[in-house]
Amino acid sequence: MSKLIHVKKEQQQLAPLFGGAFIENKPIPFPDRGRTTAYSNLFYWAHLKAYETAEFPLHPHEGFEIMTFVIKGSLEHYDTASQVYTALYADGVQVIQAGSGVQHSERIIKGSELFQIWFDPDFSKSMTQDAVYIDYQADEFKSIKRDSLERISYLKPRGAIDFQTQGIGIEKLKFDSGHYVEELDKESTYSYYLLDGEMKINGEIVEKDSFLVLAEIDSVDFVVDESAELFIIKSPTKVNYRRFIERY
Repeated sequence: MSKLIHVKKEQQQLAPLFGGAFIENKPIPFPDRGRTTAYSNLFYWAHLKAYETAEFPLHPHEGFEIMTFVIKGSLEHYDTASQVYTALYADGVQVIQAGSGVQHSERIIKGSELFQIWFDPDFSKSMTQDAVYIDYQADEFKSIKRDSLERISYLKPRGAIDFQTQGIGIEKLKFDSGHYVEELDKESTYSYYLLDGEMKINGEIVEKDSFLVLAEIDSVDFVVDESAELFIIKSPTKVNYRRFIERY
């Protein structure tokens, strides 16, 4: 049986940081003792808007594969793997394969927006590996437009990113007005975040900053009246290793 979960922005976890300098809405928040919304090999997903420039001080990560997508603006970051400060601009992506451990800090510039998404790549393997930290600037990603649909693929082989978590795919679609049908893998779960505009996904009206999850279906139907921008992650419905949330 097909599954559809629709989480509007007001239903997501909202978190002000640094006295309101940043506001995050989290379609997949950090697990707490009472519940978790993590699924597949997706562990955490936050959308951040910077109303002022502020900095996350040096802090550790281990095990997870963490991808930061700069939607607007820019950020600067430092890590103990490269030991340098690096600037990342709109449409760029930062990838941390935290492995046995790395520390980093991030300075996010006023007016910026970004996603930070954590994947669980299988801790039993990733914790035995050295940390890897890679930046990808916007010009490393190719945009392909066919008719009224523009597509950016982030992960190899179609995109630039070398990734660790198996079975995932990440794309951004930009639609002009129209009706679109895409084939899906019935063994995968598809997570959609609407970055801009309004559209219908399998008949469900989806507004900006809404989050939609589809599983166990072989196609998806998009209807766009004007224009829309959609961020998509494909991930395996069944993960063949013990996930972090099942260990702790």
